[in-house]
Amino acid sequence: MTDACSAHVALVDSGVKRDHPHVADGDVTFGPTIAPDGRAVDEPQLDLLGHGTATCAAILDLAPATRVTSIRVFHDVADCPYENVLRGLELAIVMEPDLVNLGLGTASIQWRDRLEAIVAQAVDVGVRIVAPASFRGLPSWPGCLPGVEGVLVDPDCPRERPRGEERDGRHFWFASPWPRELPGLSRERNLHGDSFAVANVVGYLARSLATERDASG
Repeated sequence: MTDACSAHVALVDSGVKRDHPHVADGDVTFGPTIAPDGRAVDEPQLDLLGHGTATCAAILDLAPATRVTSIRVFHDVADCPYENVLRGLELAIVMEPDLVNLGLGTASIQWRDRLEAIVAQAVDVGVRIVAPASFRGLPSWPGCLPGVEGVLVDPDCPRERPRGEERDGRHFWFASPWPRELPGLSRERNLHGDSFAVANVVGYLARSLATERDASG
């Protein structure tokens, strides 16, 4: 059973390989899978890409007691209709977790209105969405929107200590783009990038939440 002081994270990604040694001891449960046609289905999750599992491992490495609910939107390729990502995000917010780990965004302005509505819903119920604030030098939605914990990459930032900073009247997080160290694999060959900067911020925030709750009794 998860400690009542621990944080709950909804992970919108490619699923989680539950028996992987880096997540096997964690409190990880499966939420819905968004099928390629956009339907939300309940089915055993298979992480065919490894990205969701690596993201989950990065969070649990920083905050081991965190309860993670996996929502699968990617299947055998790291691409899907953005509508499916939005559907996964909406279902995550309905669960009312403390944090939503959304390791990707979009630079397309066409989704702004819908994302603003989703963010407003999250803020109303006290859910904090963590997402990249930029994509190849362009603003990335929803991470660049007010009400979202926007993340920017800083390769020199320690993994376990993201840095909060005010910029243009908004608070942003600067975080390492590296996941946890994997034995036998050099850092340069490992998965890395904006999505792992997001995971590192989520792990940091989850750990901070647990510490605050423990202190308050």
